[in-house]
Amino acid sequence: MNIKVIYGKMLVTMSHVFGVDFAKKFDTRLRFHRTLNLKNPTSLADKVTYVELHKQSSLASMCTDKYAVRDYIREKGLEDILIPVVGGPWEHVEDVDFDSLPDSFALKATHGCKMNYLVADKKQLDREKCKAEMSRWLATTYGAYSMEPHYLTIPHRIYAEEFLADAAQLTDYKFHCANGEPLFVLTVYDRKTDGDNGMSLSFDMFDMNWKQIKGMIPHKKELPGDGTTPKPETFERMVEIARILSKDFDFVRVDLYERNGKVLFGELTFSPDCCVFPNFPQSFLDEMGKKLRI
Repeated sequence: MNIKVIYGKMLVTMSHVFGVDFAKKFDTRLRFHRTLNLKNPTSLADKVTYVELHKQSSLASMCTDKYAVRDYIREKGLEDILIPVVGGPWEHVEDVDFDSLPDSFALKATHGCKMNYLVADKKQLDREKCKAEMSRWLATTYGAYSMEPHYLTIPHRIYAEEFLADAAQLTDYKFHCANGEPLFVLTVYDRKTDGDNGMSLSFDMFDMNWKQIKGMIPHKKELPGDGTTPKPETFERMVEIARILSKDFDFVRVDLYERNGKVLFGELTFSPDCCVFPNFPQSFLDEMGKKLRI
């Protein structure tokens, strides 16, 4: 049993004995060295945490499921922003039919984060290594060790998307939306994988007029950039999409990409960074908290 599983079981026990608020505040203090006010939530972190623990939309689990959310996107009339699926979903690794998949593809788990396996050339794929990685995904219940309960009901599955050869070079535009209105954009770029040491990345923050929000905080291998990320050509369309996809929720982060002049959908996230936002200074969290009604 790995340390994350043990820690998750400890948090579950703590929540049963002392309540979910106590367990979440304990986790936040231990891992992020921050405090939460859940009796009188005021900051963005306070309010997003409160929503996650006490009044999360019933749609959140379905829309966090990376496969099921596609139906939600279609219902909103935005099917054109979806990356095509080329296989799945599968509940068991043994069900993945590699022979039927195209020469290149991206395998993704439906129920967690950082569960992606990019296959640029199927002929070079180590299938046993890939199966071992997918087995690990299916055995992982994301959210149990971070007090994000909406993850717990998502079925554990795997599916395959069309491979984007330039995916690693694409900038990720993360629109943080409150009550159906985008507040600010986090841009993530320059991702680099360092073997078993995880991934490093750079990020910038902008308001809705594309003015840099300064004072962001480094966290682990996530480093603030210099604010020179160019405004995407499709920015106005991205804002429109973020409004459409966020209007059913108190808070959600809408992740989008721009590729060849076209907007592509990434995911919907309801508890970014465990609701703590460790890259954001407290003054900014306090300011944004005033704009979220719960």
